[in-house]
Amino acid sequence: MILTVTPNPCVDKTVFIARLEPGGRFRSPKCTHIPGGKGTNVSRAVKALGGDTAALVIVGGHTGRHVVDMIEQQDGVRCVPVWVAGMTRVITTVLETDVHRQTALFDPGSPVTAAEGDAVAAAFGREVRGAAVATFNGSVPDPALVDLYVRCIPLAREAGAFTILDSYGEEFRRGIAAGPDMVKPNREEAERLLGRKLETRADCWAAVDAFHAMGVPLVVLSLGAEGALVSRKGGTRLEVTPPPIEEVNPVGSGDALVAGFAVGIERGLPLDETARLAVACGTANALSWDIGHFTAKEVEELAARVRVAAIV
Repeated sequence: MILTVTPNPCVDKTVFIARLEPGGRFRSPKCTHIPGGKGTNVSRAVKALGGDTAALVIVGGHTGRHVVDMIEQQDGVRCVPVWVAGMTRVITTVLETDVHRQTALFDPGSPVTAAEGDAVAAAFGREVRGAAVATFNGSVPDPALVDLYVRCIPLAREAGAFTILDSYGEEFRRGIAAGPDMVKPNREEAERLLGRKLETRADCWAAVDAFHAMGVPLVVLSLGAEGALVSRKGGTRLEVTPPPIEEVNPVGSGDALVAGFAVGIERGLPLDETARLAVACGTANALSWDIGHFTAKEVEELAARVRVAAIV
């Protein structure tokens, strides 16, 4: 089983209109709701691949109930809610269909107390006992939880679960020090953490090595449409390139890539096959507006076109 952790989920609402004009009033012909947050995206993609997954989320209020219901009823994923007093945020995206432009409005994350953080760590400790892989995804909603990943990664290690950290900011920095088995930053996140620009391929490989120097055994640096660099410390180094596509919506493709790695690791696939699967998942995600709504067959077809090159 793959256990995902989403400390800062949301109701992800998309409103479709022809064109947005400031100060106007609009009737939308279409509106969608999905459970948002990086870990929920990972669970949805794992489910699409036929994997077994559970999604641990911090939720509160009626919007939190909506998130739980969508995870269970729309996505068909077992949800592990940890309830807090605050209200789960809503992210509203206005998609202008005439000009293919998106405008996103983010609610602030809800406050979380130290005691509520203790409840999150306790719930994770119970659930991870049945997991082969645990993924830690995204930001935390409150500074009181900045050490959440520091607390949970050792619990996963004690339970024998492989740990994947895909975060940013201070919680990412601290989480790395807790010793995850794998990190999956994108270029921007790596630049922010390392304090330097990654403009060339050599810069990117140097960033990978910097994460190894921090003690991370497996580093995956995602590069969007360019694919990913994959490196096992002291061993295999791969450049993985997706096939060219007509991109529709890249949002969530990094999460789909994490899902592919989690599934490949759980299945015991070799690293090159796991990387091929993961990049195919990210590519499949970008082919439609809906995040994580692809099929295993689509991924299989794309995987055959992914190029995996070993770097000596």
